[in-house]
Amino acid sequence: MAIRLVQEMRQPAAHVPGVASYGSPRVTSELREAGVRVNEKKIARVSPVLVRCVNRALGLTVMELTPRLLEQFVVLAEEQHFGHAARRLSMSQPPLSQAIQRLERGLGVLLLERTSRGVRLTVAGAAFAADAKRMLEAQEAAVARVRRISKGVEGTVRLGYVSSLGYWHLPRLLAMAARELPGVRLDVRQRSSAELSEQVRQGVADLALVRLPVSDLAGLEVREAAEESTVLAVPCDHPLAGAGSVPLARLRDEEFVTAAQPAMPRIRALIEDACRKAGFELRTRAQAEDLTSMLGYTAAGVCVCFVPERVAALGHPMIRFVAIEGGDRLVTTVAALSRPNADPAVATLLELMERHRPEIEGPATVRPQEEADAPDCGHQMSSDAPSGSAVRDRRGASVE
Repeated sequence: MAIRLVQEMRQPAAHVPGVASYGSPRVTSELREAGVRVNEKKIARVSPVLVRCVNRALGLTVMELTPRLLEQFVVLAEEQHFGHAARRLSMSQPPLSQAIQRLERGLGVLLLERTSRGVRLTVAGAAFAADAKRMLEAQEAAVARVRRISKGVEGTVRLGYVSSLGYWHLPRLLAMAARELPGVRLDVRQRSSAELSEQVRQGVADLALVRLPVSDLAGLEVREAAEESTVLAVPCDHPLAGAGSVPLARLRDEEFVTAAQPAMPRIRALIEDACRKAGFELRTRAQAEDLTSMLGYTAAGVCVCFVPERVAALGHPMIRFVAIEGGDRLVTTVAALSRPNADPAVATLLELMERHRPEIEGPATVRPQEEADAPDCGHQMSSDAPSGSAVRDRRGASVE
């Protein structure tokens, strides 16, 4: 039957209802080029054996360029000797010779010139050998990369953070990730806690560093990353500038620059609650939307402010940072928010944060002021900041 079918297909413009490769557009096209009409509406399923028989009779070869076949040709091109290449490939010579012949038939190109002493690449063979080697290298690179991604040591993590963590915690994390996870790219963004929790939930961000508590954590995984105390920032000529620490109740008569809504909600709520427990309400003289503006008011001698302890690590020539006695009441928790079953790179980054938590938290930066060198206040600016006004961040970004 196969012979009769092939004979019919050899006839010009023969009509063969249903013979094509089982789903191969290439063979269908080649059948048409050979003068065979194929009724696509009545294509029947035929056995692979029959299709191969037809293909051979028509001179058609459907070839698959497998990595093994490419490797065999590349090794042979390098060795230019079937015996040597077969030994490198841990195979006998006849199967190698047959594989190369199949490759040449499939390509329809002579790749090698056989000589009594070995083989010599044709011009086409040399070009194909170079391309085949690049294909193999690209495949190896793709396999290695997908394995690195699956292990979480390569990929991209969209990392959000509240701005008060940008002074210490974020730089520490970025430095550790660059050192230990060079294949993981961190795209950082600054937002409020509420925005970040929603972005992580919606998949817009992969990981977020916030201060607890956060109002809505539904559907999110929360992992504590660090704890941080809150300290008092005063002008360098303030009566408390030389104090090692100060009880909270002693600040009842001080005027403060505080965070404007919605800036720094976690720290602001913590401070207000602590002051009430100490028997007084915070006296607000000015409001600001970022820590830089708050410190600017303080440096001007207008008022004092509470800031996260890590801000003191930056230092300021016109400001002193003073610890609060009973400071356990003014401790905030830094947490990482992520989605359940997050990408491997997120899990790896979380493991890195947990492993290096002491480094992320860092040592206490506010020490008794008697041990510190007194800053030079001779160049302190005049206190011209507007009273009771809100300092607006030029970017319009809220700070936490």
